[in-house]
Amino acid sequence: MDIQQLRKIISDCPKFSGAKVFKPASVCNAGFPGTFNLSYSEAEMIENFGQYLDYDKDLIYSKIQPVIRFQDWSHIVNSNEHSYRYLSVFDLADIGGAIILKKSNDWENIVRYSIDSLATFLFEKLQLDKNKIKISYFAGGNVSQVSKGRHDLDVDLPTDRTVEFWKIHGINSDQLVADKTRDTFLALNVFGLPTPWGFRHEINYLHEGKLLDIGTFEYLFYRPIFNGDKIIELRRWEHLFVISAVGLERLLMVKNNFTRATDCAHIKPLIELMLQLAKHKDLQQAEILSQALRAIHRIVSDCGGYKNLSQRRKEKLRSFYKAMIMCQNKLGIESENLETLLRQNAELQNFYPELKISVEKTVQEIISAETRLKTDRSRKAGGVAQ
Repeated sequence: MDIQQLRKIISDCPKFSGAKVFKPASVCNAGFPGTFNLSYSEAEMIENFGQYLDYDKDLIYSKIQPVIRFQDWSHIVNSNEHSYRYLSVFDLADIGGAIILKKSNDWENIVRYSIDSLATFLFEKLQLDKNKIKISYFAGGNVSQVSKGRHDLDVDLPTDRTVEFWKIHGINSDQLVADKTRDTFLALNVFGLPTPWGFRHEINYLHEGKLLDIGTFEYLFYRPIFNGDKIIELRRWEHLFVISAVGLERLLMVKNNFTRATDCAHIKPLIELMLQLAKHKDLQQAEILSQALRAIHRIVSDCGGYKNLSQRRKEKLRSFYKAMIMCQNKLGIESENLETLLRQNAELQNFYPELKISVEKTVQEIISAETRLKTDRSRKAGGVAQ
């Protein structure tokens, strides 16, 4: 299975009543100031509501969203033991729709619908082995203890009983993993904006002897009550947020029994082309170069270039540029081959036509980055000499 086929299966999955198909948000959206898009829904929530706690309408939609989690970059660039599972850019998709409701009178049936949709997709559409599934869920606990003191709130929360819905789909009790951490208890502020709280199921799949996170189910139903900056109480939220979501490349790994995320057919040919063009053959360097190039191409395509970014986003983009230039030099790939590589990347992801449109712009941006980095090095050298 390749990503085109997987995207088609996801697009054909039934969606919650009233769901609209949205285009993916820019990786430079307003939900994540100072960094790139980290998850699924923040961009649309900020655009429609300006915050996360109060909704004046329903918002039900479906999309496939590019994600750049910069915190994963260190695993990739250092080629550590975890690097096999990480990508600089990956796709995240809902299964059945993101469901954001003004009123939550029927919340239990909506939660059941979202879990049923995800289970049907995984076990009937993809025919994954149920016996290799492990699902972590919130086992209940005191907010202060579970949050490790981040929230000084002496409130005891119940066990998340919605995990029982998985048993309807053939998941056994010994595959349900009780958890008392923030992995399954969601209590966040997103860049200073308070959010509703709730529970998460993390869907893990046993792949080559290790558990690989392939999907998630989340439902938010508590409202944190503030006194100044301090949370003093939790109340039942009058709204509801429910979503089941999957990482496409992770699914391709388990479905195709790939060893690395970069084995996916929309990534591996780019690495192979790099090795063909390289004077010095080094698979590890080609993998890092492909990851840096893919991230840069996505960012330039969405954001229009370095000059349009905030200072903090520029710093992160420079990390991609530095790694790319270093690997390019080590491999001995001439700069005149950049356009060829970017066109290959665009063709491998032709479901994102904007990548093809931005090839020449990305080449210009990379050349400008090389000039900036050389200038920075010269200034530092001059400063030392003085």
